Amino acid sequence: MKNSPSRSNMNALLLVPSELAGCIRRKGYKRLTVRSVIELAAPQTWGASVMPVLLAAALTIAHTGTLPVLLFFSILATAVCLQCAVNTFNDYSDFMAGVDRPENCIDPTDASLVYNDYEPVLAFVLGIGFILLGFVCGLYAIITVGPELLIFGGIGAAVVFFYSYGLLPLCYTPIGEALSGLVMGGIIPIACFYAMTGELSWTVVLYSIPVIITISLIMLANNGCDIEKDAASGRLTLPVRKGRPAALKLHALLFATAMVCAGLVIWLRFPNGLWLLPLFCAWLIPQEYQMMKTGLLPENRIRSLMLATGTNIRLNAVYIAMILAPAIIIQ
Repeated sequence: MKNSPSRSNMNALLLVPSELAGCIRRKGYKRLTVRSVIELAAPQTWGASVMPVLLAAALTIAHTGTLPVLLFFSILATAVCLQCAVNTFNDYSDFMAGVDRPENCIDPTDASLVYNDYEPVLAFVLGIGFILLGFVCGLYAIITVGPELLIFGGIGAAVVFFYSYGLLPLCYTPIGEALSGLVMGGIIPIACFYAMTGELSWTVVLYSIPVIITISLIMLANNGCDIEKDAASGRLTLPVRKGRPAALKLHALLFATAMVCAGLVIWLRFPNGLWLLPLFCAWLIPQEYQMMKTGLLPENRIRSLMLATGTNIRLNAVYIAMILAPAIIIQ
């Protein structure tokens, strides 16, 4: 097993402009289709960017009693665009590094570059396009709130880049899962709450713990199913280091932690939402039970990811509903 990405892999990830131009000029490639763009954007993963924004919106309503709708949609669109960029750059880097191949990518819709013969560089260009589109979508928020929002955007863009690129991409390390959760589940709610209220409150991070954990669980499920191909390519993700049984136990432990943290927030801060707690448990525990049954095996990868993203959406949807319950009851 290699301890770091090989030099050939790293060269593949960091194509210089002349190499990009040569790739574009190659003959025989198909055109990038709308379907391929959708597959690279991976809308099934958008819950990881949507739920943090919805949480910030719920906290804004609970704190101020109102919601600046245009700001909300500007920020939401920006978050989704950055999520699309992350997904696209990930697919591109995995393909160029030889991590994704037909023999280890069962579902064609989950490996667009492997199964669709179009110029790989177009995926890289598309990722840049998603970032630029995110900037355009966020212009209203920047103009309304101020240029300080660019600091949050800069942090997000830097993580997008260093997660898949650099001398040692973060996705090759054991901290990739935790970092993705902290950035998307922590920084997005702080930035959104600040934009919509004008207050920079680090208490938002405490309220965001369930979102941080459930986003990390998506990455943990993904990397748990990809242990064999990640190890072969030199990736030392947490599941590669600890093994599949340990990854499965960690998934269950973090899931339980997310539920307990959400319950504590509601009990201590939003007690009028406690009546939704039975629904919270009944809707989520069977979901995690199904996840345990997948064993995070490679052949169950698609189902595991569907369950992990479903847990993120279900847990945080009810969590947000419990936060909003006091405002709804008062009205």
